[in-house]
Amino acid sequence: MITLREMTQKDFEDYLAFMIPDYSRDISTNFNVPPKKALEESQTFFEETFPDGVATKGHYLYLVHDAITESRVGLLWFNVNEETRHAYLYHIYIDEQFRGKGYGSKTLMKCEEVVREMGISSLGLSVFGNNDRAIQLYQKNGYQPSSISMKKNL
Repeated sequence: MITLREMTQKDFEDYLAFMIPDYSRDISTNFNVPPKKALEESQTFFEETFPDGVATKGHYLYLVHDAITESRVGLLWFNVNEETRHAYLYHIYIDEQFRGKGYGSKTLMKCEEVVREMGISSLGLSVFGNNDRAIQLYQKNGYQPSSISMKKNL
């Protein structure tokens, strides 16, 4: 069992300090973008996505905790578009020492529960093609491809 705790401004700042360089590495690796350019793209993405920081409307940012031990095990970020009534899962991150223990699936199920309680009936997501572990998590929990992007390095 897990619990979700809303991120504070400090939690959000710590998250961005981790996420901006992490996302830039994914951009660089998956799209052959030079690291400096990928970092700029990542910074721009987060600045535009969160104009009001942690209080940006429609974005839900949580720390994921084990309900029994109360240890923080990861992070969750999703968005709900009130106009289209769709939810989008941006990020599930389980801390290294807690991986392989079911927290990913539990976090995904908790996210689905929260989204359903908001009256939303679908949850979309994207995953980088080289993230085998995440792909397995999503497939195991019933997610199916709705589109596939492909590339070839030349």
